[in-house]
Amino acid sequence: MKKILFYLRNKIKIDKNNFIINDWNNKIRNSKMTLRGENNKIEIGRNVNLQKVSFEVRGKNNVIEIGEDTILGENTYLIVRGNNHKIKIGKNCMFSRNIKLMASDGHKVYVNGQEEEMNGDIFIGDNVWIADNVTILKNIKIGNGSVIGINTTVTKSFEDKNVLIVGNPGKITKQNISWKK
Repeated sequence: MKKILFYLRNKIKIDKNNFIINDWNNKIRNSKMTLRGENNKIEIGRNVNLQKVSFEVRGKNNVIEIGEDTILGENTYLIVRGNNHKIKIGKNCMFSRNIKLMASDGHKVYVNGQEEEMNGDIFIGDNVWIADNVTILKNIKIGNGSVIGINTTVTKSFEDKNVLIVGNPGKITKQNISWKK
């Protein structure tokens, strides 16, 4: 019954040979999941809460992974395209509203007439809080326990733990921080 409710409450477009791995006790409502291509998957851990989240996975062997006890707020958008790329969100994370994780530019790019691979990976550590209107671009790693402030655009990795990242482009403004849900 829970699996049926999942499909009724959400808009799912999935090609054959793609997978959604989900704990059916999760709270997932009004979300969109598009998986096009081959052997792509969305893996959602236990005790996850998603409200109006959009997933777009296109290509081959791409993964979006969400760790247990994580909350993704309204209008969060996760996109991964190409081949063999990943967006990984750790455990106990909290995303506010209007968050974009862009592991792809969303279109093909050509250099001297040859298609150039312009996609990458995004890794968000455990216990990361992301405030409203944040954009995180491809090839980014965020360390455990970090906070990303309102309206920040993250254009490079911040692998240090427990830092506050703010601005456009994002910069570390405080260290040794902590937060709780």
